[in-house]
Amino acid sequence: MAAVLLLLTGMASATTTTVDYGNLKLEGTWQATHWSDLWDLTQGDLVLSYTMDMTGVTTAANAWLELGLREEGAGDFNPGPFNTYQGGKGGWMTSHTGSLASDPGRQNINEKHNLSASGGRGEGDYDVLAADPDTVVSPFGTTDNYGIWFDRDGVDEWQATYWGSVDGGTYNTGGIYDIEITYHAIDSGLGSMVATVNGIETGFWTSGWKNAQPEEYPAGLSFKGDMTKMQVFAGVWSPVAWGSAAVTDLTATGTLAPGLPAFALVGVLSVVGRIARRSRRG
Repeated sequence: MAAVLLLLTGMASATTTTVDYGNLKLEGTWQATHWSDLWDLTQGDLVLSYTMDMTGVTTAANAWLELGLREEGAGDFNPGPFNTYQGGKGGWMTSHTGSLASDPGRQNINEKHNLSASGGRGEGDYDVLAADPDTVVSPFGTTDNYGIWFDRDGVDEWQATYWGSVDGGTYNTGGIYDIEITYHAIDSGLGSMVATVNGIETGFWTSGWKNAQPEEYPAGLSFKGDMTKMQVFAGVWSPVAWGSAAVTDLTATGTLAPGLPAFALVGVLSVVGRIARRSRRG
């Protein structure tokens, strides 16, 4: 009986857990799913990481792919109110292939990866700096940004020397992206998130592009929702067939919400029952 009590006590404490969700293929005009684990961001930050392989995209400017956290019970694509600053049900990374153009000797903008809290909105909502994830400021996102658009192939010799230009990071990505999102609870109903794509942080020039570090860098986004009950979700929508994208090595590291999942509780009660029966027989 003592072993069961130790198990229950250990699971009741706020401990960091890593869950490996494996791999997922996103395809078709509509696909949406989520995983049942409940995460409590008020007990500690959560890091969601995965690799997004977009080499299977055959038609550009059509599919929007989402992967992130949403409140328990919300939808699995654009959760929460539409076109609303800070949303209301979670935060996620939106990935999109804007162009399949190939020009190894010049910079292209092929893939876009930006944090989102509501469908129908873009990078203009960025309002948090990674150095102070507890503070939300007036949105500062602009179209002069860094770490949002990526080039599948090469750039010219001058572009390769620009501030922040990284071979295999911002260009020569091959359409494959290692994404990491760090979630932080400001309070029980408001959170912030920052991300890296191929190790590249996000930034914004607020007075026009210049060959120097952006004024707002590294930057993130705030979002609303129940920070005590978040679930990992993924989805895609496209008006036409667009090919596919492969998500691999999807993991979440954080603090699971208090309480046992139903399947675990059944297992514990089964053990308790067997111990009780043996005691009666003795």
